[in-house]
Amino acid sequence: MTRLITIHKGLVFTIVLRMTNDYDLSQDLTQDAFIKVFMNIKRVKGAAHFKPWICTITRNVVRDHFRKAKRTQAISFENVKDFHVEGKSNIDSTRRRIVIQGALAKLAERDRMILTLTYYEGLSLGEVAQALKMSENAVKVGVHRARKRLRKYLEGYEHELMSIH
Repeated sequence: MTRLITIHKGLVFTIVLRMTNDYDLSQDLTQDAFIKVFMNIKRVKGAAHFKPWICTITRNVVRDHFRKAKRTQAISFENVKDFHVEGKSNIDSTRRRIVIQGALAKLAERDRMILTLTYYEGLSLGEVAQALKMSENAVKVGVHRARKRLRKYLEGYEHELMSIH
């Protein structure tokens, strides 16, 4: 079980962080997700289905949390942490991260999930389709539309996103 956590902790944590925009809460919900995974591990249909299955459980844990807490999602700039503090270029990196996190936070949950699973976690279209219970074609269209919406939210921030020091 420790190996399972080691392999999939980054995936689960990234999904939770993208949905909550809260680092500390993400740590707690990541633990909750793994508890649900361990309690339901016998339900997974096979190794090929595991990654989408764990993504679905993670998404549901976050949704349940927000339902119970009756909170709305909002970006918290204090929670955007920079783990590699090294000089001025790190400030630019933090700015880029804040801009991108802010734009992602404006997207609908489905768009955020599609982009997170596709680009941050590198899941195939088939795996994303399984995790989100969509067809591969719907995922392709969803990626295209989510990128278009994200691009709209990033307009005016080209300098911050492209600056290299």
